[in-house]
Amino acid sequence: MSWDEDRFDRFVDATISMARGELPGYGYCHVLLPYAPSDEVHCIGQVRLVLGARLSQAGFDSNVFAVAPLVAQVVSRYAKRELADADDFRLLESTLATTLTSATAELLARDIRKLSAETVVVLCRLGALYPFGHVSSLLQALQGFGVRNTVAVAYPGGAGGGLQLRFLGRNEATGGYRGHIVT
Repeated sequence: MSWDEDRFDRFVDATISMARGELPGYGYCHVLLPYAPSDEVHCIGQVRLVLGARLSQAGFDSNVFAVAPLVAQVVSRYAKRELADADDFRLLESTLATTLTSATAELLARDIRKLSAETVVVLCRLGALYPFGHVSSLLQALQGFGVRNTVAVAYPGGAGGGLQLRFLGRNEATGGYRGHIVT
């Protein structure tokens, strides 16, 4: 997979349609754009420049959130934990796998709640979740924290079969994600 300008345009159009209530999100008002991890820098530029401008032209406010700094904030809570042996490392790994996405979603939700409900939330720099978190888990946790804004997500991964997400080459155990994935 390499950068596909037409697919990015479809992502922008789908985000606008979702924000207008014209696109079924199957219970989630999320629009996802998977892209090759090697396209990270280009994608961030497109998200910040093109997506925001097109949303504004369509009459929507938007706010871009980089997830990586929030993940770093959560992980820093565990940075001073001493790891004496392999069991300590496995415990830390288990703790991160259990708490990383929910704690990151809680930080995001706190900031998103300051916005109007009509503001389109754009998430990028999600690679920092790997290998302990999943995009779908983060989005479901946002729903659990009451976020109902349209959420546009650009993430380094792929999608198969319309519902199966792959994040940085690893299949997510989503059981069939129900947002709108632009493939």
